Amino acid sequence: MSALHRRIPFIIHSLAAGALALSVAGCQTPSSEPNAQIPADSGNFATASRQNAIRLLNSARQLPSPAKDQAQLQAAAILYTLGDNATARQAASAIDAEQLTDPEYARYAQVYGGALAADDDFFTALDLVSAPRLEQAWYQIPAETALPLRVLRADLWNLMGDIDSGIAERQRIATLAREDDAISRNNDGLWQLLTQLPSSELRNRAEETLDTKMRAWYQLALLGRDTQADISTQLTALSRWRQQWPGHTAVSHPPQALQLLEQLASQRAQNVALLLPLSGPLGSAGRAIRDGFMAAYYSALDAGAPTPQVQVYDTGTAQAFDEIYQTAVNNGAQTIVGPLDKDKVANLLATEKLPVPTLALNYGDEGRLTGDLVQFGLAIEDEARQVAQQAYRQGHRQAMILAPESSWGQRGLEAFTAEWNSLGGTISISRNYTDSSNFSQLVSEALLIPESKNREADLRRKLASPLKFTPRRRGDVDMLFVLAQPQQARQIKPMLSYFYAGELPVFSTSQVFAGNVDPQRDRDLNGVRFTALPWLFEDDNQTKRNIVKQANPAPAFARLYALGADAFRLYPRLPMLRQFPNQRVYGLTGSLSLTADGRIVREQIWAKIDQGKPVPITTSVSETPLTDDSVRAD
Repeated sequence: MSALHRRIPFIIHSLAAGALALSVAGCQTPSSEPNAQIPADSGNFATASRQNAIRLLNSARQLPSPAKDQAQLQAAAILYTLGDNATARQAASAIDAEQLTDPEYARYAQVYGGALAADDDFFTALDLVSAPRLEQAWYQIPAETALPLRVLRADLWNLMGDIDSGIAERQRIATLAREDDAISRNNDGLWQLLTQLPSSELRNRAEETLDTKMRAWYQLALLGRDTQADISTQLTALSRWRQQWPGHTAVSHPPQALQLLEQLASQRAQNVALLLPLSGPLGSAGRAIRDGFMAAYYSALDAGAPTPQVQVYDTGTAQAFDEIYQTAVNNGAQTIVGPLDKDKVANLLATEKLPVPTLALNYGDEGRLTGDLVQFGLAIEDEARQVAQQAYRQGHRQAMILAPESSWGQRGLEAFTAEWNSLGGTISISRNYTDSSNFSQLVSEALLIPESKNREADLRRKLASPLKFTPRRRGDVDMLFVLAQPQQARQIKPMLSYFYAGELPVFSTSQVFAGNVDPQRDRDLNGVRFTALPWLFEDDNQTKRNIVKQANPAPAFARLYALGADAFRLYPRLPMLRQFPNQRVYGLTGSLSLTADGRIVREQIWAKIDQGKPVPITTSVSETPLTDDSVRAD
């Protein structure tokens, strides 16, 4: 299973395979093959089923259409449910879909689309399961086929970042789901889509929609997404919501995350120690994190929520960290948040067993399988991996990378490269740069423009007749991943158009945007897609308001304030993340999940620069890999 499949919120292959049992049962065996039925009483059902599918495929060669295609479809469906994805995909690819009826075509889209998705070919799978033919034939498709197919469509739209299409599909599924399990799964899927939207977007939609069911959903998602609120505050808001919408599906079948709130409220630590460098080289960073943590604390206090006692310890002094840690424990700390220093996190990792649960605010070089230590920070690696996953989902396979020679740039480069290669992509060209680099030369050489011009010169010397020639960029790249601060990105992006690559999709990380809206300066970044801290769009968040009012931090320090605020909201929810790995905490730094080895992974929202301003992305844009000869090199 690929790295991408390990990270996606819903495993498409598992969902589709489970649902396909209905599809297999619905497939009719061609009358010319009476022995094709699966023997239900077989001692080895899987083996017998696979043998049956292979017989169907062999016999199908002798059948005329459409019986041939019907037999291939039934065989492909059986093989897919058995997990033989390669053979299922091969069988489905040989089907002439034009020979199938509309209900059969829906099963074909379900089987073949699921097989494609299981092989990470999400772009092609989505094209198949959203074909116009399906849109015109839903009324003819029985519910037992339509339901799993729509679930597959919703999952694919979620993976591709098309939140709006996914929400619409989940609404349609709600009209088909009848069993409790199906309703619960759909509510969980819809919940995940909705909670990816910024709070401001949820609030606007709740106010503007005329659909009362969706208004309730938007309000609930706003309540649930606000994990910046204290757990008790969330519980109170949830109780009010249930009283307002007693007949809503989320009352009878609530999303898993909401079911855990009561349990979390009873498990909260009453005494918390904050271990941060308030002096020394990391003092300014430590103080920003402390102030963000305390801003979230006072937001909870102002809301009337129960708050723990917080004691702050300075780890920037000459005193040994082990002594500071033990002092905090001796003083009654039930949970410790910190340290920030990477070497001190390494000390914790080397300790066999910690006396109290600890949330470190940086990452060591390894994880920890015990439940006493969780590592959380602003790792560029998380963002780089997220870029690789998103670009791959959108059909890109050949990457060009431009990265600074700085430490953070190289870490991002290595993380992207490892993730991209694990998914099956290729790196066509990777170049490093410094602040003093000639960016025109950097981009030109990376795109092989000089080679194209050299070919022009050779032709001019060989040909006596006049020559019209337009230089062409290299043709083996279909996306650019640029790791850059704003000042470098503003120089790199315009060079793409100058060197005949203006259509090349550009992906970046949150560092590409300075944090201050400046349309005049950032218009050169138009079209750049980047992973953005939710902080950027959460202007209505009370904790952010308090931070901005009291400190008005520079963008670089805003990230640290957001980290501190998220740490306050995260530590009491760690039991939820351990018990339910698919659950997330939605913070100012991103959507936070917990790996088995105790590392918090951040998934940020997607944004793009439009007319010089950052805007959140809630729909996908078709981006097929470039094949047009007009944009390829000679």
